Amino acid sequence: MENQVAPQAETSQGSGAYVLQILGRVLITIVAPLYGGYIGASADTLFIYILLAGAWSLWAYGQPGPQELWKIAGWIGVLKGWIVMSAAVLIVAGPAFAIGYFVLGTPS
Repeated sequence: MENQVAPQAETSQGSGAYVLQILGRVLITIVAPLYGGYIGASADTLFIYILLAGAWSLWAYGQPGPQELWKIAGWIGVLKGWIVMSAAVLIVAGPAFAIGYFVLGTPS
């Protein structure tokens, strides 16, 4: 009977971590750039943010993770993964920043 309870507990913990990952991705790619645009952050600040967010995304959510990338392809694999994650963040964060800057930041 105990064996049946343990997998359910693991499943609920796994789904909680999944929800936190989704919320983290939304925060990094939508909410933070939207707020940055709203307060009028510069394009240089957005560029640095995208590089840092891409690096953090690679570390936190990269599939395979950075250790596996390093074992498989060395520094080229990690660099490629970082560039891909930065581009993915840019695709979403750029428009979010623009919406914050042009739509929310302009006075009515």
